[in-house]
Amino acid sequence: MLTGNSSRERKIGLALGSGAARGMAHIGVLRAFEEAGIRPSMVAGTSIGALVGGIYAAGKLEELTEIALGLDWKKAAGYFLEVSFPRSGLIEGTKVTDFLTEIVGSLDMDVLPVRFASAATDVMTGKEVVIVDGDLVSAIRASISVPGIFTPARRNGSFLVDGGLVDPVPVSVCRALGADVVIAVDLNNGRVKEDQQDGLPEGVLPEGRPGRNGIVAGEIFAWLERKTKGFDAGFLGPVKEWMSRDPTPGIFDVLGSSLRIMEEQIALARLEIDRPDLLIRPSVGNVRFLEFYLAEEMIAEGYRSAKEALAGGTLPEHGRGGASGH
Repeated sequence: MLTGNSSRERKIGLALGSGAARGMAHIGVLRAFEEAGIRPSMVAGTSIGALVGGIYAAGKLEELTEIALGLDWKKAAGYFLEVSFPRSGLIEGTKVTDFLTEIVGSLDMDVLPVRFASAATDVMTGKEVVIVDGDLVSAIRASISVPGIFTPARRNGSFLVDGGLVDPVPVSVCRALGADVVIAVDLNNGRVKEDQQDGLPEGVLPEGRPGRNGIVAGEIFAWLERKTKGFDAGFLGPVKEWMSRDPTPGIFDVLGSSLRIMEEQIALARLEIDRPDLLIRPSVGNVRFLEFYLAEEMIAEGYRSAKEALAGGTLPEHGRGGASGH
């Protein structure tokens, strides 16, 4: 078992992978590390891994946890849905930026208690861009810019999008930062079954949990109804009902799932080439793009999988060993 003493003898790097709402499992992983006395010297994150990792590096993980556990699907959707004219993405990202600023404030990455790196992708060249300095919120915003959903982030004349396009689990970034040992968290374990898309029998949903299109359709039409108040908007009712019941995946599901399929294959290939010394794989693959309201279950699974991996994993003295885990 990896002990607290060994974590002080070697530089441990933590690579937090992409996965949208599944990233709440990273919180559970970090809780397990704290209990075990493991304090990474550096954290590299991609997409939601950058969001959780950046907040952790700023010493604000408890604040994020409190917010996550208080989310229902309406609040979760509220952090994403905003009025913008879609040009290079459906969402401008202002609400997410405000959310991050509310938690960490205005912080430069050079003063963080834990060294942090954010992995993004230059959408014009396809090259990985690793951000290690400058404004923390801007670095996170660049890495979480899911193509087609968020508008790209601008940095030094480049347009940056989700780092998962090239590096879904940034093990190599931790190595480049000088980690002797790398622990990686991959969120692609456990796929949705075709005959059980909601994890429950057809037509049965837990209280407060909408169907496949319920989140997007419900919030969009609530906004439309407010904007059209005083006008004849009677047509909205039938359209809203149709969209909420239609089994066709919504646009967030289509874009999010497409990115996920690609990231899964890239992650498999990269983890074979640059293997972490310990690989943690929470079983959260059944969680969809915007299902942040399942945070409690995901945190618990992240904690469980990390405890199991730490108990059974053996880390070599100087890193570079084969990946292990469950």
